[in-house]
Amino acid sequence: MIYLILYVFLYCNADDILNKLYLSNYSTTLNNELIQNNSNIYYSITNLNLFVLTFYSIYFISKFVSHKSINTYSSGLALVYIKYTLNILFKVNMTLSQYEFSRNVMWLFATPLMLKMYCDINNIKLRDINIQCHIIPVVINVFIYPHDNKTIFVFLKGSSWALILFFMKTLYEKRNLMFTNIYLCIWSIFALLNTIELFQLTDIYTINLYYLFTDVISKLTVCIMIDDCIARDKAEMIDIDLQSVQFISYMITHINKYKIENNVITPACNTLIDYAKIRFLAKIPEDKTILEKELLNKILPFGFDKEYISSASASASASASARQFNMICVLFTDIVNYTELAQKYDDTIIFQLLNNLYISFDKIIKKYSHLQKIETIGDAYMVVGDIFRNTINHNFVINEILSFAIDIIKEVKTIKTPDNIPLCIRIGINIGSVSIGILGNELPRLCVVGNAVNMASRLQSTAEIDTIQISSDVYELLQTVEIDKKYEFVIKENVFLKNMGSVTTYNIPP
Repeated sequence: MIYLILYVFLYCNADDILNKLYLSNYSTTLNNELIQNNSNIYYSITNLNLFVLTFYSIYFISKFVSHKSINTYSSGLALVYIKYTLNILFKVNMTLSQYEFSRNVMWLFATPLMLKMYCDINNIKLRDINIQCHIIPVVINVFIYPHDNKTIFVFLKGSSWALILFFMKTLYEKRNLMFTNIYLCIWSIFALLNTIELFQLTDIYTINLYYLFTDVISKLTVCIMIDDCIARDKAEMIDIDLQSVQFISYMITHINKYKIENNVITPACNTLIDYAKIRFLAKIPEDKTILEKELLNKILPFGFDKEYISSASASASASASARQFNMICVLFTDIVNYTELAQKYDDTIIFQLLNNLYISFDKIIKKYSHLQKIETIGDAYMVVGDIFRNTINHNFVINEILSFAIDIIKEVKTIKTPDNIPLCIRIGINIGSVSIGILGNELPRLCVVGNAVNMASRLQSTAEIDTIQISSDVYELLQTVEIDKKYEFVIKENVFLKNMGSVTTYNIPP
């Protein structure tokens, strides 16, 4: 904002200084007719500028009342144009040459703001549209204004036209971007008016009215449309959440994948790919505070995030808090012969193997709304269901956790070792009481502890290869609820579980 204030301040002073110290040196050779003496042009100028002042007053007041933020560059454009209109309305004895010169100075400061708004809405840089090819001609027009009909005027005017045409060509090449056609239309109208003025196809008063109408329409149009678009984008970014960011990441990943996998991509398709990436990336807010809070709440639900933050400065002996839940299903998986695999392959291979495995599991668990992944420890993958419940929902949880277990047994066969040998897993499922909370105060994460967790881990370790071993509690519950499919159970008696003794379990074969 400070840069905007300095920019507007520079314009306010540049307009006055250039008029007094530069234009005044050529006063004897310029048109010194007072615009007040021509009733038609003065009436039009006065009323149009009053309209502009009224519009911008309503615009700023409405933004203030509704507590909506105003785009910085839109505000700058408004302030520059307001200063320009006030200068015309309240300056006594303004000559026609002073009026035209002030308009050229206003263009020098207003058009970069318009172009910056265009670049920001399309996430491109000013250099991408060759803004220097626009700024240089406008600067030239300011300084050659007093030298009309001289050789230097013709030479510099021709040079500025060449640069402007190159600038418009650059804009035309980006016509797939938002608002490009509108900008091309605006610049084309000004180019047409400049041509009419250059070849004196109409009188000086009419061309000045044309310029005035075009200035008003173009600046108000750009201000309204782009500011509204930016406001809408900001509103969308306020509502964006982690899942939305995940979706954006998913789309960009597949866009890049498509680009890599296709050796021949047409220019039109390549342009569309770049545009799609720009638009997706534009949806991610620069301020990540809301996303960070959501992520912390996702890692530490049930208000544990606030407890963790408030206890960050507490003593190490501070007592831990936990929440107790009854009838929670717990699932553990384990890779068969993982120790041998870790000894056989390099750690980078093992890491990639586990990463591929857990990415597959993570994709599958998203299909089940009542299941939550808790953690991965080495080759162990832990799932619970359903700690976010509002009501008792064993029927849904039992159905989902068994379906998930069968899905991952099938999925693990698609992931192979470097020797092309499919992986095998064991799965254990139990149900019972657990405590959930944060353990320690370094690298916080949600921990689920209790005898039900220990039992699920032991069931997993004693399961047959590629089978699901469930406890008797889970089996008894299955007899009382409706399940989506019929399972075949193999009873196993006297299964020894470490520190728990011999128990009866039930296996679901592959």
